[in-house]
Amino acid sequence: MSTTDDTLAVVEQAVVDVPGVADLYRARPTVASTVSAVRGMASSTTPARVVVDDGVLRVVIGTDGHRPAPEVARAVHDVALTTASAHGLALTRVDVRVARVG
Repeated sequence: MSTTDDTLAVVEQAVVDVPGVADLYRARPTVASTVSAVRGMASSTTPARVVVDDGVLRVVIGTDGHRPAPEVARAVHDVALTTASAHGLALTRVDVRVARVG
């Protein structure tokens, strides 16, 4: 696993731990990150469900319905950005999408 893969695994766990997050889905990657994911599958490691494309961290969540979805999405954004920064991953943006509410 590379340093970026390690960091994405830590970010993934931090996102899952946010109160209100019920599911974490694989973010749709761009062509460049798809090629990287295919290479990663050949190495027998589980591909990360969060994706970095050109400095943009993409996260797709499902919420549990107990907290408002926008509140959960903001919390996920903050945790993902803080965790990525703490592990040296420079981001230009964090894109959080809610795929399912409650």
